[in-house]
Amino acid sequence: MTGARRDQTRVLGVVVGIAVSVAACTSGDPFEALPVPDRVPTPTTSTVAPPDFSGVALAPVEGSTTTSEVVVGPGRSTLAGRVDGPDGPLQGAVVRLERLVGDAAARLDVTTGPEGLWQAPDILGGRYRVRAWRAPDLAVLEPQILFLESGRTAETALVLERFRTLAVDTAIAPDPPFVGARTNLLVRVSSQIVDDDGVVRATPKAGVEVTLATGAGWEAQSPVQADTGTAGAVTFTLVCRAPGAQPLMVTIPSTTPPPAPTPTVTGSLPPDPAAPSSTVPAAAPPPEVFNLAPPECVVPAPPTVPPPGGTGPTTTDAL
Repeated sequence: MTGARRDQTRVLGVVVGIAVSVAACTSGDPFEALPVPDRVPTPTTSTVAPPDFSGVALAPVEGSTTTSEVVVGPGRSTLAGRVDGPDGPLQGAVVRLERLVGDAAARLDVTTGPEGLWQAPDILGGRYRVRAWRAPDLAVLEPQILFLESGRTAETALVLERFRTLAVDTAIAPDPPFVGARTNLLVRVSSQIVDDDGVVRATPKAGVEVTLATGAGWEAQSPVQADTGTAGAVTFTLVCRAPGAQPLMVTIPSTTPPPAPTPTVTGSLPPDPAAPSSTVPAAAPPPEVFNLAPPECVVPAPPTVPPPGGTGPTTTDAL
């Protein structure tokens, strides 16, 4: 009996020990720190460099590089229009169509007929640049850019500008000119021509006699007649006499050849070869006139002078 009781006591002690251990592991504190997990072993990093294939040459591939040539036609579209000059519809002008594809272009030239009309049928659609000219004096400086739809017809109108045989451009200093101050006016003379590709080219003209007309708004401080130098330019010195717009004018001898002499008719008999010439010389063409529009003259600002006993500048108007 004593042995059985001793065994029960031993079993009860084991049960109590297990209960205490479980109670210690399951604490009622929800914020109790979690146990630190075991570290996972990481793989070792290799120090061997990857293979370098930059020096390996690739075997060539047979074949050839092909590019598509830009063409205007044939196609199903039509481009047409009219060209006018300063005096109305222009016959015999060249119209250049350039079909643009990226940085490449293909071109087609057509000529205007009566009433300045032209037509380019059976061309491809796409983006076109259109310009026109008639050598040696008519051209358009700004071409038209348009998109022609495939299978459609588009029309455009071009107006050509006349470029005179002689052209004049000017520069002035100071700009704007001051009333009562000396001003330098540079006049440059050049010859202009429209070449066979419709490009306007200018060449300075040396030895051209230029005459300046000042009018009431300017006072000349140098001779008003001089010849252009090697750069096609001549400089005049002027003084503006009043504020505002003060026009100027230059005249240049005409480069148009005079007409042929006109023979006089003295009767129905044939002329006597031994008789003196009875032809009337043709009148010389009038000089070419160019109206200039320099910048408006301005009154200079009054000078600034330090005030008596002051530290800052003031104008003479305040004295």
